[in-house]
Amino acid sequence: MKLNQLLIKQLTILSIPEKSAKTVTFHPQRNLVTGENDVGKSSIIKSIYHSLGADVHFDSVWEKADAISLLTFSYSNKDYMILRSRDHFGLFDIHGNLLQSFDSIIKDLSPYFAKLFNNRLLLKQSKTNQRIPASPAIQFLPFYIDQDKGWAKPWDSFEGLGVFGGFKRDLINFVTGIRPNEYFLLSERIDQLSAKLTTLKSESGVLSSAKKTVEKHIPKATFDIDIKAFKRDIDRLLVKLEALKNKENEYRKNLIRQKNKEVFIDNEIALVSKSIREINKDYEHSLNDLDCEITCPTCNATYENSMVSRFGLLEDIDTCRSLLSDYLEDKKKITKEVTKLENQLNLQVAKVREITELLNEKKGKVRLKDLIKNESSKQVKEIFNQSQSNYSTQIGEIEEQKSVLEIDRSKFNNKERKESIISRFNALIDLFLIKLNVHTLSSDGFSDIPLSVKSQGSDTPRALLAYYYAILFTSKEFTSLPLFPLVIDSPNQQDQDAINRNKIIKFIFDNTPDDYQLILGTVDLHGVEYDGHTISPATKLQLLDEDEFEDGYNKVAPLLDRLQASLIAEL
Repeated sequence: MKLNQLLIKQLTILSIPEKSAKTVTFHPQRNLVTGENDVGKSSIIKSIYHSLGADVHFDSVWEKADAISLLTFSYSNKDYMILRSRDHFGLFDIHGNLLQSFDSIIKDLSPYFAKLFNNRLLLKQSKTNQRIPASPAIQFLPFYIDQDKGWAKPWDSFEGLGVFGGFKRDLINFVTGIRPNEYFLLSERIDQLSAKLTTLKSESGVLSSAKKTVEKHIPKATFDIDIKAFKRDIDRLLVKLEALKNKENEYRKNLIRQKNKEVFIDNEIALVSKSIREINKDYEHSLNDLDCEITCPTCNATYENSMVSRFGLLEDIDTCRSLLSDYLEDKKKITKEVTKLENQLNLQVAKVREITELLNEKKGKVRLKDLIKNESSKQVKEIFNQSQSNYSTQIGEIEEQKSVLEIDRSKFNNKERKESIISRFNALIDLFLIKLNVHTLSSDGFSDIPLSVKSQGSDTPRALLAYYYAILFTSKEFTSLPLFPLVIDSPNQQDQDAINRNKIIKFIFDNTPDDYQLILGTVDLHGVEYDGHTISPATKLQLLDEDEFEDGYNKVAPLLDRLQASLIAEL
């Protein structure tokens, strides 16, 4: 195993509501997930990425199962387990020790994985236009072909990709080595300096405009004030101030209501957590004491010690865990609402302060008039000139810093290197198109690595497969990026004939590099021989198995308890 290789080792899916589970073990090299339609092949594959925070499309039946997933994987010869329960994640070492808990993919999990996998790709977030670490979906996207979208157009296999606007070109350049890690680190610093420059230049422009206005009036030394107009302005500002204060009071009342809800939820979380601990004590006590009757260590009451009683305790624990998950979700929503109300309140307070200051300025205008008349034009100009000089100095310093960074960045955007990478990609895709029997497309005219490729009819899926593999091989040759598993789901698309079905499967087996783990989902192999590891779900419309529930529950439940305890501690 290479230091930068990621291997999927085992996946456990648990549905407590349905009292069923499924555990799947993977081989470090070749894995075939095969079986008839609707037996859960794609659900296994999608659950891998779901566990890692890369959201996929599940149908409504699967959503109702409220499945908890536990994925064991290794990276750089170190084993990890990641647990996902709804939108909460827990990363554990192989001994079950919690390393980190996460309740946000974008804010928490994305930067953690970016650091773990040494992935410096920074993309502009659509809402803020600021560069942030790529999400897990973006990081795994070049290595996954989804059965629903991946065979229609590339770079679309996951849900929620719209978080990053226009990410495809940056991702292609990053994964093929045209723009490596260092390029995006420098881009982030350049963007930060550009934002500072925009602010400073805007403020400097306002100052220049104010200076010109004052200079027009200084020689006249007259500042006539219309008293009636002045009174109207004051009255208008007072009315606006009163309305703003009323709105401020309304926000305060709403905030208090939400805070009270938050206190209630916190109390309920504490109560349910305590109940889980006490029921666990009762259950452990019932296992250790085999008498017909036992005394509760919590309340000293005497109860029958039967198998039915013990199963009743387990069901109580599951009910409490489910209730705790609900409360944690409610807590998350209330915290978000409190933050929103606090921001609205702060904005309202700022508006009130602004109007108050404007009123004070208006009221003091008559006194300011007398003061300005006694000030010399020279002093006023010196004040403006000094302020303008300060802005010019700051702008010059930042522009110089930005220029140095842009020169450094240009070294990672070398024209000769780019042409070399594109030439290699073109050679690879032409080779793979021939192997896949696609004769309606070639790399002629590709002056850049394209965002997609199009062919005719049933040639399109094979052309896309050639495209994906050309990207993969180019990345392997020109970058040191992590070797993530290559996951391909349902390659037989658009009614391929027997010859081309065989060519597709054979191409995948023959051309996947040995240092990439392969997970292939397909109904059958269309005549291609294969003697590797096979995963064969068999029951129609029922991937999870009641017989596997106990083992799955025993794996997942202790980790879920640790994750929930950590989330509570962070509240």
